[in-house]
Amino acid sequence: MNHSIAIVIPYFGQWDQWAPLFFETVRRNDSIQFLVFTDCDGAGLTASNLRIFPMSFAEYVAMVNERLGIAFTPDNAYKLCDLRPLLGRIHKPELDGFDFYGWCDLDLLFGDIRAFYTDELLAQYDVLSTHEHRISGHFALFRNTRRNREMYRHIYAWQQALWHPEFVGIDEHGITNAYLMTVCDRFNEKFHLHVSNHLTRALANRRRRRLFMKEQYTTPFVPRPWLDGSRDSAQPCRWYYRDGHITNHRDGGREFIYVHFMNFKSSRWRHDGTAAPWEALDRVCWAKVEDMKNGIVIDASGIWPLPSAGP
Repeated sequence: MNHSIAIVIPYFGQWDQWAPLFFETVRRNDSIQFLVFTDCDGAGLTASNLRIFPMSFAEYVAMVNERLGIAFTPDNAYKLCDLRPLLGRIHKPELDGFDFYGWCDLDLLFGDIRAFYTDELLAQYDVLSTHEHRISGHFALFRNTRRNREMYRHIYAWQQALWHPEFVGIDEHGITNAYLMTVCDRFNEKFHLHVSNHLTRALANRRRRRLFMKEQYTTPFVPRPWLDGSRDSAQPCRWYYRDGHITNHRDGGREFIYVHFMNFKSSRWRHDGTAAPWEALDRVCWAKVEDMKNGIVIDASGIWPLPSAGP
């Protein structure tokens, strides 16, 4: 029997142009529940595995403060990404009865999640990340245990990170260190020392055994090597979604758990100085949900129905 999974998504502002495509990929992963807390219009979103919690940004922040007992006063919705390590604690009532919980971005299209995160993997691991070197901010799963829900308390200066007016990224480096760092590591970090021994390394390796951190190559145009060793803007630039299957123009028939648009739409995380192609476009998405069965293409010109990619 499948382990039950719930994905928590706080999202405020305005849906992106590709949101109907994203929610279609949600609908197709119908064995996974998606819980969306939002002030966006959810009237047309009727998938059986999608639950919309209508609320304002201020109401969501008030709920967070009430449930955590802290003073969290973000200036913008993007700052909510720093809450991700705390989502298991914040949304414990909504997550009751689920075996796993997780988070995800909305600037992506899912393939078949269960084909990658099988019941056998879920039985073996407590944390699943689509990056090998850190817990991924755009999609990650956690066994619904008290230890995982409270792991944020082991993030160094986590309260100060939440009080910082800007997004600081504890959803990746902070929570990763919380799982992997030993007491000695935290002492080193706090006092800027470099004390180490074989015991602390052995403890870190033992902790890693319960973490499935495997690179899934979901996000192109990054400094880390691709499957073929390419880096940054030399990585695959044309991606395909066909009836639940995600491939690209370079990696043959290899399928991917999702494709992440981050470096198509923003130059912020592109490290080679190249511009994100969608930044200059007023309209990005030309494909519709009904195009997804026959196929759509994601490239520098936007998101288009197959076979007519480009203007």
